[in-house]
Amino acid sequence: MNIKFKNLIIISLTSCSLISCNIINDNKNARIETSIQNVKISNALRSYNKCIDDGKSFDNLASSKKEEADSLYNKSAKILNDCDALIQNNLYMVNETERMKIAALSIQNYIKAGNLVQASMNFKNFQNTFKTDLIYKNGSSFIENVETILAHNDSNISGKFALINNSKVIRSELNRLNYWSKN
Repeated sequence: MNIKFKNLIIISLTSCSLISCNIINDNKNARIETSIQNVKISNALRSYNKCIDDGKSFDNLASSKKEEADSLYNKSAKILNDCDALIQNNLYMVNETERMKIAALSIQNYIKAGNLVQASMNFKNFQNTFKTDLIYKNGSSFIENVETILAHNDSNISGKFALINNSKVIRSELNRLNYWSKN
């Protein structure tokens, strides 16, 4: 073998080995990036679940207190509302129905706290985000219940709420409010 041919073989082998090192490094980097992304997603999901637990504990505490209930319901609603931001870039991590239930609980708690302005803003956001309704165990509609509650002072709503898919409790309360507002 001549020297040029030996040098060509050595250069070829060296090039192949350097290229294979680069491919191995690229695979290793890709695996590291994937692992880092998985850790970030796991941390976001853990933070989201902790946030939901915190919001629900304030909700449970509010339902057991009478004096501080308004502020506790408001705190619960704020916490639950902010939880969605923790997964905003990865909404697929949480079932849409579960996200709807958390958003609905937040809206209900704003209503219970008397914060109807924030409840209205969150309700509009709910309707824009989710294109479906939640149905309560009694068969009534979440959307129609909240619309009725938020519009109870509207003079056009009087007498119409019985035709809407509201719960009996809401219809009864609105009948009571309607009766006393006329007297």
